Amino acid sequence: MEARKVLVKENDEALIACPCCNITKKLSVEIYKQNSKRDLRFKCGCGNVFYLCLEYRKNYRKTVKLLGKSTNLSNHRESQDIIIKNISLGGVGFCPFAEHKIRQNDRLQVSFLLNDFNNTNINTDVTVRTVDNDYVGCEFNNTRKIKEEIGFYFLG
Repeated sequence: MEARKVLVKENDEALIACPCCNITKKLSVEIYKQNSKRDLRFKCGCGNVFYLCLEYRKNYRKTVKLLGKSTNLSNHRESQDIIIKNISLGGVGFCPFAEHKIRQNDRLQVSFLLNDFNNTNINTDVTVRTVDNDYVGCEFNNTRKIKEEIGFYFLG
């Protein structure tokens, strides 16, 4: 059985919904955060048992598969094709198609089309926060503009 991802709010509370009866419960997860525990087994009042994965993030992160392009503005202006793996109001994660020279704290220009009704074009500067082999995690530099465009995408 696959674990359901649950976003933990800033006050260390999570809203848990039973997949069987849809009853929702607010749960304090402070003790799990202190113990660095993310995976939980949860038993609902209806008797249903399911698994949760606690996500300690500021923003919801949506898994996607979108083609895009990145250009490194920091050093060598290397431009390459990428596949966007996930997106949130705060940033984006992607994998380059080929070997790359991207390093933590590099500034990149990233562009891609959302798979929404309008095929919204996202073209923005980001700062690289993590590089793990072929995965690059970035934070948006201009969050005000992005929040509008991507906020509607999450609603759809």
